[in-house]
Amino acid sequence: MIYYQWGYYLTKQQILDLYKTWGGKFGRFNPHDLTDIFHARRSIFHYLMPGPVRVWIAGNDAGDGVLFFVGKPNCPIRESVEPDLAERCLAMFGGPPCPFTLVPNTGGEAYIMKRKGKLYKMDLIQFMQSDTKGDQYPLSLDEILPEQMHLLGL
Repeated sequence: MIYYQWGYYLTKQQILDLYKTWGGKFGRFNPHDLTDIFHARRSIFHYLMPGPVRVWIAGNDAGDGVLFFVGKPNCPIRESVEPDLAERCLAMFGGPPCPFTLVPNTGGEAYIMKRKGKLYKMDLIQFMQSDTKGDQYPLSLDEILPEQMHLLGL
């Protein structure tokens, strides 16, 4: 049986641009600063809730980014993703998710993504958070720039 999931992959620059477009305020929006990437992925994750969402740092030969797996695995898209989550995904990402097919014998750490008729190999690098396991790297106050503390009411 072929194992697959539905998801959205964003490069570091794409996730920061999306975060900023949706009103993100924390960080310097630097694609080379993981703290900024983490602000963006947390914000997008919270917008997508509730629903089955798993977030990974993932990459390929072109570089690293953030991968949002949505819905239940091994189901056609309409069975995998509930309508309310599908609406939030469409609003956030501007289109339907891509299929990610597990590469056999990789320990679950490599997938093939199909986007616009092209295939891309994606390696899962680090699990970040999910609707069931929480955030592996929760926000701490020292990650907020001093000039942005007022945004938290501090």
